[in-house]
Amino acid sequence: MSLCISVVTPEGIVLAGDSRQTAVTGGISRIATDTGVKVFRLTRTVLAATAGWAFLRPKGEVLPRNISSFIDDFRVTIPADASVQEVSDRLWAYFKGIYEQHIAEVPKEAQLQGGVALNFLVTGYDPGTRVGKLFGMDIPSSTAPTNPSRTSTQPGPWWIGQVDVVARLMNGYDPLLITIPPVQAAHQAGTALQQLSALYYVVSWSAMTVQDAIDFAVGLIQITTTIQKFTAGTVLKPGGVPGVGGPIDVAVILPGGTVEWLSRKQLHS
Repeated sequence: MSLCISVVTPEGIVLAGDSRQTAVTGGISRIATDTGVKVFRLTRTVLAATAGWAFLRPKGEVLPRNISSFIDDFRVTIPADASVQEVSDRLWAYFKGIYEQHIAEVPKEAQLQGGVALNFLVTGYDPGTRVGKLFGMDIPSSTAPTNPSRTSTQPGPWWIGQVDVVARLMNGYDPLLITIPPVQAAHQAGTALQQLSALYYVVSWSAMTVQDAIDFAVGLIQITTTIQKFTAGTVLKPGGVPGVGGPIDVAVILPGGTVEWLSRKQLHS
C-alpha cells in the first residue's frame, strides 16, 4: 500500500509520499521494496500521487509494469499549459483504460462493485493563476472528478492509501467504526458521520504556513510508519500489513511558482 498526503494552503501546496511497496506471494503479504516512487511531477505546476496497486499489465504485455512507468508515458501526452482539471481528467481516462486492459488480461483481479484498485490525487496551479486546486480520484470509477476536493480558498489536507492511523489521529475514529452494528445503524440512517465529525481536531488550515504543512504531512507519514512497526492490525481486522515506510518524498508548489522538490530519492551505489 502507501500513504500520500497533500495539504493545500493559501500560501502554497505540499505533497508528501512514502516509498514502500508490498506484494503477496503464496498468500503471504511481504515488503517488496522501500524505494517505490509515489509522488510525481506532471507539469511545471502540477503534481500527482498514487496509492493502491503498484503494478498493472496492459494489453499485449507479458509482464506487469510499475505505475511509475505509466506516469512517464502519460506525462508526455499532457498539452502545454494544461489546467489542473484537464490534467486530472486525462489521468483518470488514461489509468481507467490501462486498468481495463489489465482486467482483460487478468480477469480474476477485477474489483467488486465499489472496490478500488488505485487512488490518485492531482494538485497544483493553473498557469497564470494563484488559486491552487486538488482533485482526488479512484480507479475504477464511472466518471472523472468534476469539482476539486480542496482549493486555496477552501484549504485543507487530502490523504490516500493506508489512512487508518491518520484518520484515528485527526478525525478521532477509525473508518472501520461505521461497520460496527450500533454505529452502522446510525450510518444507514444518515446521522453517524455528522455526529462523528464532532471528534475532528480543529485545525486552522487557512492560517497554516507552507512549512507547517510540510511538517504536518511528513509527521503523519512518520507516525503511521512507527505505529505499523509495532502493530498487526486491529482486533476487528487483524493481520495488518506494514505498507507505509521508506524514504519520504516531498514536493511543494507556491503561487506563481513551479514544482520544487524538498526531498526526493536518488539512485546511488
